[in-house]
Amino acid sequence: MRRQLIALALPILVGALLVLTGRPALAGGGCHGPDTQGSGTTVELTAMCFSPTVLYIQPGDRVTWTNVDGMLHVVAGTFSSWGSPTTLAAGDTMTHQFPTAGIFAYSCPLHYGMNAVVIVGDGKASLPLAVTRPAAATATTSASAPAEANPWPLLAIGAVLGAGLGYAGGRRRKAQSRG
Repeated sequence: MRRQLIALALPILVGALLVLTGRPALAGGGCHGPDTQGSGTTVELTAMCFSPTVLYIQPGDRVTWTNVDGMLHVVAGTFSSWGSPTTLAAGDTMTHQFPTAGIFAYSCPLHYGMNAVVIVGDGKASLPLAVTRPAAATATTSASAPAEANPWPLLAIGAVLGAGLGYAGGRRRKAQSRG
């Protein structure tokens, strides 16, 4: 009886560890490339990066962000002072006008490290900035990795765990009813 419980517990434990650690491993982080600079009025959200990461414009310009990535993103100004009110799906756009000179940092709160800045005019700070760039990632990523995680392996693991727990519970009830 004890061997059977150990034989059932081991795959359940391994499956639980896979479920608990699998999602964070698939989540990824923000932009891992070098900063890019540009002028103009368009920013693309691609490969979990804003491109360009530093945009130079003039006061009064309107900037349009376009999500060309396969996942949802948000454009959120520092302290949520401006930005998209909802998530941007693939193909969605958001436009914001910058009437005054300053430095306007923004990020995607859904993806750590996905940060950028709009520099309007001469580049004097619009707010006191205490923003630091995170240390460079040491992990390498594959350019051919899928944009979104496949949920089916996790669902299969969950089904196996559920079946195993149901089987173990049934065997335990049966053994208790005999005793």
